[in-house]
Amino acid sequence: MSGLAQPLNVIIGVNGIGMGHSVRQGVLAQYLRDRGHQVRIITNGSARVDYFKDLGFPAWDAWLPTVIARDDRIHAIDAVRANIKQAPAGIARHLRLRRTVREGGVPDVFITDYEPNTSRLAYHFGKPLISIDQQSKYRHLNLPRVGRYARTAEEQRLRYFTPRADRFFICSYVPLDADNQTLEFIPPVVPDLVRSAPVTTEPLAVAYFSRYFDYGPEDSVRALVEVFREHVPDRALRVYAHGDEIGNLRQYADGQIEICAFDRQAFVTDLARSEVVFSNAGFNLISEAFVLGKPVHLVPLPTYDQHWCAKVVHEAELGTGAPHIDREAVLDFLSRSRELRHNVERHRDQHLTSDPRERIATYLESLPATSRPATTHPVG
Repeated sequence: MSGLAQPLNVIIGVNGIGMGHSVRQGVLAQYLRDRGHQVRIITNGSARVDYFKDLGFPAWDAWLPTVIARDDRIHAIDAVRANIKQAPAGIARHLRLRRTVREGGVPDVFITDYEPNTSRLAYHFGKPLISIDQQSKYRHLNLPRVGRYARTAEEQRLRYFTPRADRFFICSYVPLDADNQTLEFIPPVVPDLVRSAPVTTEPLAVAYFSRYFDYGPEDSVRALVEVFREHVPDRALRVYAHGDEIGNLRQYADGQIEICAFDRQAFVTDLARSEVVFSNAGFNLISEAFVLGKPVHLVPLPTYDQHWCAKVVHEAELGTGAPHIDREAVLDFLSRSRELRHNVERHRDQHLTSDPRERIATYLESLPATSRPATTHPVG
C-alpha cells in the first residue's frame, strides 16, 4: 500500500444502467481490495447487487431517480412528474442507507461512477468525493453537437448527480485535455481478463447489440446476418445476446453464423481472436476492443454519449460508424479491416497501454489519513 499506515475504507457508487459501469468499477474494487483496502458498493438494481456480491463485496440497492431528457434538455417539470410518486419511498430508502453506512463505519472516501447516492453521502459525512467515470467529459469539455444530439442533458444530469467533487478521473480511449486542476484524464479501466487474453486474427466477426428502451438488437442482427449470408462467405459471424434476447435471435443462426448466449469468458476469448467487431457505441466494449487491437463498426443508440463515441472512432479511423446496419457500410468496413486494425494497434500502443488503477489507488492513498474533508458541499 505504498507506505500507507492503515487501509482505506472506501464506498464506490455504481450506476446500474447497463453493465459497463459495473464491470469497470468491479475491476477497480478488486484492485483496491488486493491492496488491502475495504470496499463496499452502492448501486441500483438487484442484478448489479448480485454481480458485486458474487465478487465478494457488500453491496446495497439504492434509489436512482428517473431523470429523462426531452429535446436535449432535462426539464424540471419532467423530473417532478417522473419521481413524485416514488420520491417518498426513495428518500426513505436513502435515509436508511445513510444509517446503514454510519453503523457499518463511515468510509474515508467515496467514489462515484454516475451515481447520486454516494455524492449525497459524501456531502453528509464531510468526506472526500472522487468521480471516476467516462461521462464527465460531457460536463467539463465544450464538446460539439453530433447530428441532432447535444451534450446538454448529459451535463445537467451529471451536475444533478454530483454537484461537486474533489477530483474527477475521466476515462477516455482518445487523448483529451482541459485546463482544470481537478480533472485528470486516464486510459479506460479494463479487466485483466481482457488485457491478458491471447490475441490472434482469425476470419471471425463478433457482434453484440444492446437494448435501450424501445431500441433492441433484432433489426441490427437481422440486417448484419443478411449481409454476411449473401456477401461474406469467407468469414464466420458470432453474435452474442443475453438470455432475454436470444430466443428472438436464434432464428438467424445458419452455417457460419452463430447466435450465442452471452458468457463473459467466451465473449472475451472470441473478441481477442476476431478480425472485427460490430456493436452499438458503448464506451466499455469499444475500450476492450481497442485494448485487444480490434477495429469496430458502430451503430449508436439514440444518446449523445453513443453518437459522440461513434463520431470520434470514425474520425480517428479506428473503425467506422453508421446510423444502422447497411450493406455498403458493412462491406466497406470489412474491406478496410487490415488498415483499420493497424490504426487501432498503433493508437493502443501510444495511448492505452498503461493501467490506470495504480494511478487511482496512489491518489486515494495520498489523501490525508486523519482529516479528509472535502470542501463544504450542499446536502441534496
